[in-house]
Amino acid sequence: MSRVQEIERKGTAESGWASFLQYELPWLACMALITGLSSQPALPGPGERGSLIRDLFNYGGHIFMFGLLAGLTWRVLVQRAANLPAWLVTHPRLSAGLFALLYGIGDEFYQSFIPGRTASVWDVVADGLGALLVMLAIGLWQRSLREPN
Repeated sequence: MSRVQEIERKGTAESGWASFLQYELPWLACMALITGLSSQPALPGPGERGSLIRDLFNYGGHIFMFGLLAGLTWRVLVQRAANLPAWLVTHPRLSAGLFALLYGIGDEFYQSFIPGRTASVWDVVADGLGALLVMLAIGLWQRSLREPN
């Protein structure tokens, strides 16, 4: 069994607070942070609203946060594979990336109800890009573990 298979098959029925604190809590905290930031009528950032620097800061934040969410989701899926349905963990990178993208869509929908905020397709594109980049990085990392040095 390769190291990648060991990592992906590591999913155990491990339970308890220590395991929860290590895997699920960071995942839940990331989602709570995203939702908390989305609940604000306005977020501080460099430059004037609509300026290039502000847009780069905004989209960079989306890419980072949803890439992080995808990575943490992948981590939970791999760790908890033994306790989850096979359709969810057969392709954990795909499942994690789709989850992050769907969370981004839901987040934009939620923002549309917050005074001072609007929903943006471009924010969802940035969310998906962040998830895609992190899932590609995990795939490359897994490939490097498979190949002999």
